[in-house]
Amino acid sequence: MPTGDPYKTLGLKSGASPDEIRQAYRQLVKKYHPDRNPSPSAAAQFIEIQAAYEQLNSGQIATAPSAVEQQYRAQQAQYDQDLAAYKQKRAAAREKLRQQKQQEEAYKIAYIQHLKSGKIGLWHRAVAFLGILLFMVLWIDFFLPAKQKPIRAAAYGLHSYGSVDDHLVQLFKSTDKRAFWVADYLTQNLPKTQDLRSIETPWLHQAKALTFHDGLYKQVVPIHFSFYWAQIWVSLLFLLPLLSWYFASADVIFVAGSFVSRYAIFGLQLWFLLSENRWIHLFTLGQL
Repeated sequence: MPTGDPYKTLGLKSGASPDEIRQAYRQLVKKYHPDRNPSPSAAAQFIEIQAAYEQLNSGQIATAPSAVEQQYRAQQAQYDQDLAAYKQKRAAAREKLRQQKQQEEAYKIAYIQHLKSGKIGLWHRAVAFLGILLFMVLWIDFFLPAKQKPIRAAAYGLHSYGSVDDHLVQLFKSTDKRAFWVADYLTQNLPKTQDLRSIETPWLHQAKALTFHDGLYKQVVPIHFSFYWAQIWVSLLFLLPLLSWYFASADVIFVAGSFVSRYAIFGLQLWFLLSENRWIHLFTLGQL
């Protein structure tokens, strides 16, 4: 069964070039392909377009539309079969991924419960409570009026070191076994000064500066590398155990926060309390 003039079917003039034939074919396929155009007339038109293109492309006698339709149906059936197999494999892969994520989530939840219960959970809560206490004490102590305490020189260093603000400093030790980093041009004069005192916080006795009388003038010597200047930032670290506990969830943030809280922050808390007898100052409210 002939298909008629193939050029007319494709909307071309007789003798059109191969490029013109391919371009016209592609445009008509986009318009009449059954996947794009569901109307019955479009399907029949598509078969005629396919037959005309095959005739012009091969240079042979026109193929009967029934043969073209049969070939198209066979190709479509194979395509539908392959698509169904692909969808089945994709559904199986998605189900496997869903089960894997469900198992991972169950493991995370179980691990979080393990961290929040028993000895580990008690340890974390204790560190969080101690962190809140130290945070409050540091901020209260920071804003309370400073006090002065008389000190006496025990020794001073001979070597100078660079401070963070490009000052040269030397180590100065007092008879109460405390050490201070002060400007190098002052350390050797401190043992000779009159009324040498430390300016410190009233509760934890954290030294802020040294003061003395130089003749008729009163001098204030800043202390370098002092914990006092970093205590605000350290106080924020003390809140990490509380934050990691409050925002606990089945993710790596809480797991890492719990580990850091129980070891790093707890170690920092112990160092803070045990150094310079701060635990004594804390429980005696600064009286000792």
